[in-house]
Amino acid sequence: MTKPFIIPLLLWVNFAYAQTSFEVKPGDTLKYSPRSAKPVWISVQSAEANMAVALFVDGKKVKEQDDSRGIKSVERLHYKPEKGRKYEFKIWAKSYIQKSKPAKVSINESKNAERLETYFSPDQLIEDLHVFRSIREQVNSGLYVYRSKKQIDSMYQQAETEIRNSKTIFDFYKVIARLTGFEGSCHNYTDLPNHASYYLTRKPEYLPVTLKNIDGRLLQDSKDVALPLGAEILSINGIPAKEIISRFAQYYFSDGFSTPYKETTGFERGMLDKFYIEFGTHKNYVINYRWKGQDHEVSLPGISFENFKKLQDSRHSLAFDKKLLSEKYSFTKEGQGIYRLSLRSFDFAVGKEDPAYKKFSIFLDQMMDTLEKENIKNLIIDLRGNTGGTGALYEKVFSYLTARPFRDSQYAYTKFNEVPMEEKLVITPLFLSNGVQDKQGLNAYLKQLYPKAVQGKYYWADDKNPSILPAEKTFKGQIYLLTDQRVASAASHLASLIKSYTNAIVIGKETVGGYYEHNGHLPLVYELPNTGIQTGFSIVHVIQDAQSLPDQKKGQGIIPHIEVYQSDQEFLDQTDVYLKKVSELMKK
Repeated sequence: MTKPFIIPLLLWVNFAYAQTSFEVKPGDTLKYSPRSAKPVWISVQSAEANMAVALFVDGKKVKEQDDSRGIKSVERLHYKPEKGRKYEFKIWAKSYIQKSKPAKVSINESKNAERLETYFSPDQLIEDLHVFRSIREQVNSGLYVYRSKKQIDSMYQQAETEIRNSKTIFDFYKVIARLTGFEGSCHNYTDLPNHASYYLTRKPEYLPVTLKNIDGRLLQDSKDVALPLGAEILSINGIPAKEIISRFAQYYFSDGFSTPYKETTGFERGMLDKFYIEFGTHKNYVINYRWKGQDHEVSLPGISFENFKKLQDSRHSLAFDKKLLSEKYSFTKEGQGIYRLSLRSFDFAVGKEDPAYKKFSIFLDQMMDTLEKENIKNLIIDLRGNTGGTGALYEKVFSYLTARPFRDSQYAYTKFNEVPMEEKLVITPLFLSNGVQDKQGLNAYLKQLYPKAVQGKYYWADDKNPSILPAEKTFKGQIYLLTDQRVASAASHLASLIKSYTNAIVIGKETVGGYYEHNGHLPLVYELPNTGIQTGFSIVHVIQDAQSLPDQKKGQGIIPHIEVYQSDQEFLDQTDVYLKKVSELMKK
């Protein structure tokens, strides 16, 4: 429920600066009208909550922002008022620490955006490292699934040596990001309390081109820049492309040992922040590239952060992804005798009682009617870009593809049913949406889901993991399963079942989600005491209902039977190489 607040009088200096403080409870929304008639930076800050901000112009929302994922958050927007228009900000807490209710929040209007402080003492950073490890050991059921205790101990010994010589939050973050990825879970999460750009220079020192990793080659991904679109980047400021890929990959996490997601996703999601954490900003960029068989070198000045953001938001490859991910799900005819079921997400329903689930069930029934009526023998299941969501949705899909009963998992467990280290726990929006607002509520929730303790493990209740029967009508023709490196969680779980128990030909890339097992179901997030960095993971270790296959080793994602590659020309033309491969197979 929205509860507007009365804003106290603000202190003004030549209409260039304003500051106020207020308190906000979870579920409340603050309405704030800017006072300045001139362009200013508006910053919303809280040491006790993760704030989100939305800007409304003449009653219409034009921007929503949650750059700062941590508790010690800052949201910063540049406000340029126009005469005759009404501007309003709505501000709310997305998550908070349970003992800090309500959260104190301040709003500042200023001419310039100040850089946030990055320096910490080595003792502060060492304390955060020790807390970080304690959280993993007490809470994370997946800590020793892919790594031995000896390997984990060695990593932390090396980390402590590095951190004793560290001074900035970036130095520390680089180390604990590596530790987070070493564990092997795509549900792991460790991030700065604020967007990295808030700590970096406001000078024009950002990369003047965008990049995309195509099968291990970095291609220039922007039109109307100094380098040709599609030119292969060989090095930037002397750093070879392969090293850029491997160093950048450390900030992204996968189940087990899968690498395609880690090596590609940063160029799509992390160029605005993590690229500069790892490689820094520069006044000048010397870029070596290959174009039409010839090697070239160009020296280009850096650009402003705002201009690089525009470049990244308009990059060439984004058009294909926007088209691909435009619908949550769809069913289309792809040619004579073949249809495609596209499933881009499983986040559009929260469970079987959700009206969206019932709508999806009707959609699948209608799909089966069409396949039966037209006697269709070939079906594409397209999971590309699907990062998961609600388990009930993937289970519903698989019930139309299998002749055998199945379960979500063979078994699943957590290390506890009373949350450890609750003083550092962050109550996230997921818990708030489920009515959990404090430690007591969370413990009651855990005891309901994981009641049985056996040798130090708390197992998922049997009634939460029932046997699921096949649908009345099931598809019995040839399945082509399309996967890419982004397929995770519930989507990779579905992919493992399809590969395991159907005749599917799997086409694409190894998924980020695991074939045999993963940590999932329920994420917890904690805050480190000094840096304010948030770290978390899903606490439930899931042994999936998938049979052993000779081409599937422990720690792998779903391995395709046929891997696809994209040529330079196909990148320029934005050719769908996945559908092209299906077409080739059907002609044989």
